[in-house]
Amino acid sequence: MAQPFVLRERWFDVSAPEFEAFLRDYPRHLEARPPLNRKANYREWIDPNIGAWPGNALGKSWKRGGCLGYQIRLDLVLKVSAQERRSCLWCD
Repeated sequence: MAQPFVLRERWFDVSAPEFEAFLRDYPRHLEARPPLNRKANYREWIDPNIGAWPGNALGKSWKRGGCLGYQIRLDLVLKVSAQERRSCLWCD
């Protein structure tokens, strides 16, 4: 039987300011898919330098009705936490 929540476990929920800080502080240029000039309820930020989609997706944002959601890839959060921080670099 398929495991429907396997991909969801790769992501860490963050607030809008934390997500904006992540986008601003990420060391390389991130591409938005779909591009920012297109209207979209769902967008991913990818780093083309680290491979092909879906492995290069680092952040997600979406809008459903009046609700907004933001996520950062969990391995980025854990990497920062392993560097003697209590939590995500972008979540402080």
